[in-house]
Amino acid sequence: MLHTQQQNFGDQYLHVFLQDGSPVAELGCGGSRVVNAATGQGNFGPIFLGDVSSHWEMHGGSATGARRFIGCIKELQVNSKEIYLVGEAVRGRNIEDCDPPVCQHLPCRNGGTCVSDAEDWFCECPPLYAGRLCQFDACERNPCGHGATCIPKSPLEAICLCPYGRQGLLCEERKCYVEQLRRDGALIIVCTINSKSRGGSMQPFQFIRFFYEFKLRFTLANNSSAVKDNLLLFAGHRGRGDAGDDFLVLGLRSGRVVHRFNLGSGVATIVSDRLDPQVDVHTVTFGRSKRIGWLKLDGQRNRTGSSPGPLLGLNVFHQLFVGGYNEYTPELLPLGSRFRHGFLGCIFDMHFRTKRDGKFQVLGKPSGHAAFGRSVGHCQCPFGWKGALCSETVSVCDVEHSPPPLCVHGAACIPLPDGYTCQCPLGSVGLYCEKAIAISDPFFSSNQSSWMSFPPVRTRHRTALQLQFQPLSPDGILVYTAQHLGARAGDFLCLSLTSGFVQLRYDLGDGVHALRSAQRVDSRGRTWHTVKAGRVGRHGFLSLDDQEISERPAHGMTTLDVASDIFVGGVSTLSSVSVDATEGAPLGFTGGFRELLVNGEEFELTETGAVSGANVGDWDGTACGFKVCRNGGRCRATGSGAFTCACPPSWTGPACDRAASCVDNVCKAGSSCAPSGVASYRCICPLGSGGRYCDAEIPTRTLKFVGSSYVKYEDRRYDTRDFKHARVSFSFLANSNNGVIAWVGKAEHEDDDYLAVGLEGGRLKIAVNLGEELSVPVEIRNVSLCCGAWHDVSVALNGTVVQVFLDRRRVLREDLDPLERYVALNYGGQIYFGGFELYRNVSMVTHGLFSKGFDGSLRNVYLFTDTKPLLFLDNTVVRVSVVPTALALVAALVLLLALVVPALLPLLAVPVVAAVPPPVLRGPRPLPRVAVPLLHALVISGRRRGPARRFGVALGVLRLKPGETVWGAVLSPRRAVVLILGGRAGEGRRRRGGHLRLRRE
Repeated sequence: MLHTQQQNFGDQYLHVFLQDGSPVAELGCGGSRVVNAATGQGNFGPIFLGDVSSHWEMHGGSATGARRFIGCIKELQVNSKEIYLVGEAVRGRNIEDCDPPVCQHLPCRNGGTCVSDAEDWFCECPPLYAGRLCQFDACERNPCGHGATCIPKSPLEAICLCPYGRQGLLCEERKCYVEQLRRDGALIIVCTINSKSRGGSMQPFQFIRFFYEFKLRFTLANNSSAVKDNLLLFAGHRGRGDAGDDFLVLGLRSGRVVHRFNLGSGVATIVSDRLDPQVDVHTVTFGRSKRIGWLKLDGQRNRTGSSPGPLLGLNVFHQLFVGGYNEYTPELLPLGSRFRHGFLGCIFDMHFRTKRDGKFQVLGKPSGHAAFGRSVGHCQCPFGWKGALCSETVSVCDVEHSPPPLCVHGAACIPLPDGYTCQCPLGSVGLYCEKAIAISDPFFSSNQSSWMSFPPVRTRHRTALQLQFQPLSPDGILVYTAQHLGARAGDFLCLSLTSGFVQLRYDLGDGVHALRSAQRVDSRGRTWHTVKAGRVGRHGFLSLDDQEISERPAHGMTTLDVASDIFVGGVSTLSSVSVDATEGAPLGFTGGFRELLVNGEEFELTETGAVSGANVGDWDGTACGFKVCRNGGRCRATGSGAFTCACPPSWTGPACDRAASCVDNVCKAGSSCAPSGVASYRCICPLGSGGRYCDAEIPTRTLKFVGSSYVKYEDRRYDTRDFKHARVSFSFLANSNNGVIAWVGKAEHEDDDYLAVGLEGGRLKIAVNLGEELSVPVEIRNVSLCCGAWHDVSVALNGTVVQVFLDRRRVLREDLDPLERYVALNYGGQIYFGGFELYRNVSMVTHGLFSKGFDGSLRNVYLFTDTKPLLFLDNTVVRVSVVPTALALVAALVLLLALVVPALLPLLAVPVVAAVPPPVLRGPRPLPRVAVPLLHALVISGRRRGPARRFGVALGVLRLKPGETVWGAVLSPRRAVVLILGGRAGEGRRRRGGHLRLRRE
């Protein structure tokens, strides 16, 4: 079937062949070895399909003397690149077009049986069905005459599709030739009568092999579906489901004109700009010269495109179909030429030519005469009736109705037995949806079929809902999502009210799980209720106002596969709700919403935050919503759509979202300000910066984390990594028993791959997800790693086998998935150290694996097979290291020092080493003066210089060894400012005896 081998570099080869009816792949790596995985690299020679050229020597014992392949090869991909077999083939012999039997595609519908022979195929239809594909309900007593096709409209009513030249209800009347073709619904209708051009099929035109050009004009029916997916012109071979069929086609799709052609080597597509709705009559010119095609619509610029592959000619056609295809179904046309519907509108002034310098002529022989057609007729309907046969009543919502419906633009008209109602899109209310509103807390009404929808989020392994609502009715859907919208919904999850109880129902594919709250809600609109509900795997939970119940089935499926939007307050069509989603008939919710979170992601419950919705109002009719004012601010409506926020003392801004203490902060650019009190703040420094205002450079060889710190690293060598063999190594010192140290993965969605390393209860914890979260986390239980000591950790992942080395000793080797369902770590080139962004909850991001960030130090980080440690400043996208402090901590430290200094004074000459960098503080008021006198002499300094001159005389000399670090604090009685002194032996100017002159930093 396929053979290729290494060129000029050795005997490596790949050979694919059939043996005893089974496909076999043989990969040779040189010499006598044959393996099932590549072991070398090199330039391979040509790829042979079916047989190998006699001029090429084949390697591999199995290939020697092999028979030539007899059969069809349809698709070929090499290194994920699709190879176009006809266009990219260099040479070959005795190759024919391979058309698989149509019956293999099961084209017949409604239980029809496909029968084929070497020449043709047809469908044997069961009783009551007819048509080429058995797609029509059969008319048992066909009232249509003159070869018309009968289509049942109802059990007692039929429609006759008349052949060309016939008209009337039963096709009993003769029909004149027509100039314009029009289609309404599925039927072709005439606009005016003349003898120029005719609908249906024009024949013959046999000289368009290398050149053709058409000109025509058309108008569209007053119907939005006229430009969705509609066929204008088609000429081509009889469709056999094979992409190689020659054709040319012109159609409308998504409001644009599309010109396509296939010369046998691939489809060329040329698309216009959108149709201008202000233009009544559109003019189209399109054509092709060999491989180059063109399309020009109205006053738009000319667009061109070319056919792929080497072929230049279009095979001869005998018929051109206008407005549709005889017994039109898309499946009967070649791939690439299929449009779902026929044309809706008028086509006229259609001409063509087959030479660039030729004259344009009218289609048909004689000119303007069609060979055949279908349902070409025009009915002038009396008042109150419409349709091709005037058999449909005019609805109160039709534009033909007098008076027309008054629903404003964008609103949907819904007919009722005694009139109609307008379904208002989000942001509008009123009898005719004429009033615009802003939604801050949405109000739903079951009587008005209210609903909102939001884009789906990742809920496959875990679904956690949190919402606040105030009901005015004891029944209704709160939240709904499903695999499919319809009675056969597949997987679904539904949170609803049933007789005042909150009910969670979900189906993972093995039956319905149902949980119900222990108490009823207040359905009289007096209480805002809080519900937390969802499932983790197969285990469900439901909490109403902190009263929780749960279900933990021992067996069953564990994933929720849904694809629909997330509906709130109802569903767009209640009949599309699964019959198992609610106990009774599904109803919309009546009441107010003010909060909704799904897996920690908060939904914006406004007209702009939702994807779609209908008939949704605002809970109190004002701009004041539950979360309009942040951080405890109180909202006060000041007029139509306006509000003000009364903020607490520590916050300011229009929405109370700015810390008052950070308004005039002087943090260096690149850092951020965080409030630490009513009038104080701290600067959050990027990696590599430190100091009170992040204006000092600090080394990054050792990273200090304090539980709310994090580093996000982007691996620039991601494209060269071997995802099946991952490794992360580092040294750490922990100050706490719990925390995530490293997270190799994007950490964006629950299905993302990851390799996680952290601490839980002082023990090392490893978690791996290569797909489907098939493996459970593992812990190294025989050793505690907290606190105060450095440890070396290396975690290696070889496919599904994980190995853990602790202090150069292997402590774990385990195959996480012996079935090897997933073997590669697709980490997206992103790695987190110490935690995650400040606004993200560690427990939510890690799916409960870790509860908080890392508190400790990290150094010597290596990835995969790198021989050098990471340089964080060069490759770190987000670099934040937070050292949170508080004024209370300073006061406690000062008081402690005041008590212990007398006992420590004799020890000041002893070398001191402190491994922790100092905190940077700003206090709102002076510290208690009682502690100040005792600190006048507490000056750690090698010489009486700098701050020592101001505050007192050093009581001792600090002797430091090279490399040792010391930090000390001095308190000013005048300004309550903590000054930081520090230095490292070897820095600055050395003094006799190894003394170090410390400096203010």
